[in-house]
Amino acid sequence: MNGPFPGLAELAPLAPEIALGLLGCLLLVVGVLGRGPSHRLAASLALGAVGVAALCLALVAGRFTGGQVVLAGSFVLDRFALFWKALVLLATAFAVVVSVRFVAEGRYRPGEYYALLLLAGTGMLLMASGHNLLVLWISLELMALSSYVLAGYFREERRSQEAALKYFVLGAVSSGILLYGISLVYGSLGTLRLDEMAAAAAAPGAAASRLLAIGWILLLSGLLFKVAAVPFHVWTPDVYTGAPTPVTAFLAAGSKAISFALLARIFVQGLPALAGEWQLLLAVVSAVTMVWGNLAALTQRNVKRMLAYSSIAHAGYILLGLLAINRVGSWALLFYLLSYLFVTFGVFAVVIVLERREYAGETYEDYAGLARRAPFLAACLLVFLLALTGIPPTGGFVGKLYLFGAAVQAGWGWLAVVGVLMSALSLYYYFRLVVWMYQREATDATPVPLAARSLVGVIAVCAVMTLVLGILPGPFVALTQAAALPVP
Repeated sequence: MNGPFPGLAELAPLAPEIALGLLGCLLLVVGVLGRGPSHRLAASLALGAVGVAALCLALVAGRFTGGQVVLAGSFVLDRFALFWKALVLLATAFAVVVSVRFVAEGRYRPGEYYALLLLAGTGMLLMASGHNLLVLWISLELMALSSYVLAGYFREERRSQEAALKYFVLGAVSSGILLYGISLVYGSLGTLRLDEMAAAAAAPGAAASRLLAIGWILLLSGLLFKVAAVPFHVWTPDVYTGAPTPVTAFLAAGSKAISFALLARIFVQGLPALAGEWQLLLAVVSAVTMVWGNLAALTQRNVKRMLAYSSIAHAGYILLGLLAINRVGSWALLFYLLSYLFVTFGVFAVVIVLERREYAGETYEDYAGLARRAPFLAACLLVFLLALTGIPPTGGFVGKLYLFGAAVQAGWGWLAVVGVLMSALSLYYYFRLVVWMYQREATDATPVPLAARSLVGVIAVCAVMTLVLGILPGPFVALTQAAALPVP
């Protein structure tokens, strides 16, 4: 490396993270000076920061040479990382846009809110490129700490305070478990780099190490908390219900997606030699998560709480992609999470439109007669519910088809059967909402105002992409195939 600052060349692959993190810190400082920026200016600055990070990502991708490892093996730039970075920036941009009306109607400083979104996005970007267990843990904590504060952003609301406290306490415990697991894996294999871990775990006698077994079990337990898999799901319903709805959407789509990417990076790339052991445990967790998430969702009368349990059930479906370490499973996971991001942001954006005074649009009764009060919203919500159920012609159907097919191909046919049965069961609680929208009369027939154009735009984009992924999945399948981790 030449030039007066040779270290800068090695940092170039991390330009998106550096840009988003620095601009997030700058917005945080500006937000506490005097009255801070107005809500529209703060949102524009945050969206501009995401745009700058996206431009940096495009420049980095243009110079991409494949599997470039930087900073002594701490980070790697591969197609898998580029895919997830693009997805994280998209999720962060959506989170900023759907927050505009919420922040404008709130009583809180907008600069702090948007800065925390950018910092959480920075942590996610670092997670996508992480190639060292300790670096991955630090990146995960940057995302988590920002998320804890965002969950409690309604400082004067008891539910928001409770959500933040539960999320923080349980998240701290899971982080401690994860860190302890990392220390045991390091003590057993003598390295924290994923490529060196894979080689050390494949050595004769390594799989028999009890220290390593305890280490990867603790590692898996800490990560399963982040994806809200049973039995580490207890925080999800309260946090999804108590947190501001834009934050809930960001957690359900962005945070969940990148946490699955982290799971794949560590276990598929770092510990493939132990797949026979961790897959068995993961299969049990997947089955229990699918069953419990769907059964619990059946009894809910709060829509956000129902969506929380639905999110838990979908974590069980997505785990099938990690179990199926084959050519289909390696990219089916990415395709499903791409579809899930659009569907999740679309659903919660509809909830945000119906909200008034911070909490509303939460019970099924709030959706009575929505087809007559707001036909556009009802039609879009119907598309999202079809996708969550797994009904064509939506991306949710195609994603589940690929996931279940990969599971059968990998020898997990019984899990695919459980997934199909639970998807059929989910039809009841998803379409209960459809019945309220199309067959129940509203006590208030006043049309729902669609004045928030940016919010309506996100709903429209998500609905269109959900249908495109279901009708024309070919280009996106090719994209995810190119971005998938190589099969061991």
